[in-house]
Amino acid sequence: MKTLILLFLIMLVISKVPAAGQALVYDILLAGRDVGELKIAPAESNSTSESLRVEGAINTFLYDVVYVGENLFEKGILKTSLSTQEVNGRMKEKTKTIQTQGSYQVVFADAKDTRTKPPQLPHPINHTVTSLYYREPVNFRHVYSERFGKMCPVRKVAAGLYEVTMPDGKKATYHYRQGQCHKVESEIVGIGLQFKLRDTSVRR
Repeated sequence: MKTLILLFLIMLVISKVPAAGQALVYDILLAGRDVGELKIAPAESNSTSESLRVEGAINTFLYDVVYVGENLFEKGILKTSLSTQEVNGRMKEKTKTIQTQGSYQVVFADAKDTRTKPPQLPHPINHTVTSLYYREPVNFRHVYSERFGKMCPVRKVAAGLYEVTMPDGKKATYHYRQGQCHKVESEIVGIGLQFKLRDTSVRR
């Protein structure tokens, strides 16, 4: 009987943990129209560090946008993050965050200039916008926006539903099932934007 209970608990845990070495794919929908996809790479981790990576591509009549976000955590603390965005093959913006001696330095770059923002961030940072795709923000009050270099408040709306307010004032709602993010909803200039987990998504 104890063996059966143990096997049941193991299967329950496994069913909630994405298989190693696979990548999740989200379809990007703008006003209900498929305009691209977002790939969530499997977390690369060992006993002390964890690397997270997301890569999105949006193709519309006027714009081709490629976004990449990368995080490196050590012992649960953000060490570095990189956020880049290219539009029509040209770098539009790039933000790098680096932990230095108990604080963070944020460097912004775009097509015209590069500037460093004085550290005005809490230390340490344990959660980012990227990490929302890897784990449900249970008991999170804020996450770090790697793109804007600022903290964002997180509000639990209902079971498995969270609202994140970005530094530019836009809101995004994250939907979770058994700890897995399956949909994100937001808006661009009043047009509905969705990221929906592909049913046939396999981790590559």
